[in-house]
Amino acid sequence: MTKRLLEIYLTVCDTASMTQAAEQLGMSQPSVSGAIAQLEKNYETRLFERHGKTLELTSQGRRLRQYAETILDQYDRAWESMHETENAVSVPVGITNETAETFLPSLARYLLSENAERKFSFKTGTSKELMTKLLHHEIDLCIADRREEENGLTCLPLYKEEYCAVCSDSYSRENSFSLAELKSSRLLLREEGSGSRTCFEAAAVRKSFRIDPFLEAESDFSLMKLAESGIGIAVIPRKLAEKSLKKKRLHTIRIKGADFRRQYYLIYRSDMYIDQDYSSLIDEIKECAEKEYD
Repeated sequence: MTKRLLEIYLTVCDTASMTQAAEQLGMSQPSVSGAIAQLEKNYETRLFERHGKTLELTSQGRRLRQYAETILDQYDRAWESMHETENAVSVPVGITNETAETFLPSLARYLLSENAERKFSFKTGTSKELMTKLLHHEIDLCIADRREEENGLTCLPLYKEEYCAVCSDSYSRENSFSLAELKSSRLLLREEGSGSRTCFEAAAVRKSFRIDPFLEAESDFSLMKLAESGIGIAVIPRKLAEKSLKKKRLHTIRIKGADFRRQYYLIYRSDMYIDQDYSSLIDEIKECAEKEYD
């Protein structure tokens, strides 16, 4: 199975058409069909089913596509490694939106101090978006709270993020609430589907408490600023609230019977080749997490 054969196969996968694939590749349609036939003969299975003018991958075809993407990705990495110049290859790392507001500043500083020559970049998104980017080789590693080892991803426990309920004295001077008492409070929460919202909802369900937030936002930092202004009670990462707590702009409210903590993982594709540079990067990310969340 040659590199060119895999490139033809992935082009057919993307276009769902032998004719369109041939046009993109500058080949004849019979040559593309012959390449696919050769693959099907080699693997003794059908890779596509035809539905009208459209090709649809079979279950075996989808499996081969994942391997093909990984193999071509490793081809590119091998080439880059053999032809490295003084400019190192950049490593794309995925970070959840929540992590970008808490762990990322410390992580970026730590990685730069450990190896200033290393080139890396960060891409933010939801955990679901980052899983998709990993599987499509758009990022190499990610830090997220979603564990999906069954999808061909390796998940290493990294740290636990503690969340707390906070408000300003101008809203309430109480230091503890029950979940039931929160019903009459103005709750400032993340949007539905976010990790912190899911964590809070899980605690509420256990106490048969229905969540009806006064305000929803897509940023923990925004929630913190709104809480500082006296609008209501925000549930945000404790690490993010530390400065405001020290300066007495906010105080914590203990929620009786609730534990708001989220496990984060360092995640990468199980079939990815881990060379010395990647192994060192993984170790450094783990070391930074230990320092920040020990």
